[in-house]
Amino acid sequence: MISHVGEIAASVTAVSWTIGAMVFEKATRRAGVIAVNTLKVAFGALYLAILAGVAQGSLFPQGLSGHTWFWMSSSGFVGFVVGDYFLFTAYRLIGARLGMLMMSASVPLTAIASYFLFGEALGSLAVVGMMATMGGILITVQAGSLPRENSQKAGHGEVLVSKGYRKGVLFGLLSAVAMAGGTLLTKIGAVGVEPIAATQIRILAALVGFLLVAAISGQLGQIKSAVQNPASLGLIALGSIFGPFIGVGCLLFALQHAPAGIVSTIVSLTPVLIIPPSVLLLRRRVHALEVVGACIAVAGVALLFL
Repeated sequence: MISHVGEIAASVTAVSWTIGAMVFEKATRRAGVIAVNTLKVAFGALYLAILAGVAQGSLFPQGLSGHTWFWMSSSGFVGFVVGDYFLFTAYRLIGARLGMLMMSASVPLTAIASYFLFGEALGSLAVVGMMATMGGILITVQAGSLPRENSQKAGHGEVLVSKGYRKGVLFGLLSAVAMAGGTLLTKIGAVGVEPIAATQIRILAALVGFLLVAAISGQLGQIKSAVQNPASLGLIALGSIFGPFIGVGCLLFALQHAPAGIVSTIVSLTPVLIIPPSVLLLRRRVHALEVVGACIAVAGVALLFL
């Protein structure tokens, strides 16, 4: 019998989400935010239906109450439609590495909101962890504003941070707020519901939400263009395999075979794991302080679960 199988599955999740983030960054630059998000959840719905069929014998959720459908659909809209729109826009503006780090702020935000809404206790280590997470993010953001190729020079040699960088950081933080909101709605609606079924409802609601957004904003053509472009469609399909399929599947397996705190800590390593491939494959220049800040932020997330 393999020991630490849950921890291994959590590590696979972290690696899968790292790969997925890099693929989606490239896809977003090619096809656009709305197209990538819409097709991502469409592929995700297909992959999860296959996973549900294998694990539960049914392709779609059955026998769930209207209460569950309402809250999980709301969670899917807030977490996926709102959250992923901001996150993928951040990918396009500042890259997946920094975008993923901004999203890690959702963990302390969720903890703070749970304290006020559900009365969940916050120990001293959790408070230190929240401070470390936000401090690490602040260090990384500040380091990212140091002189580099995407900065603009003003008079006397000083460097101005580009508008795209500031907007990307803001959108990354807004994605964290939306992700925290989606998690809180999930806590309300997912009581006693199988994780795969809950995720399916969320992603189906997200698919409907993105299609509505695309229709209202006149971007259905963007989706059609992405579908007709084999390179873009291939990237989105590949990213969806690593994100909603392998990542979610291994995460659910990990939660069943290892303590949730350990699993959450391992999965939160994604902002650190993404640094080496960003440098080696994408040729991104990373300041030493950005690495330090990312490590501090991840360590802070780990403290929240001790």
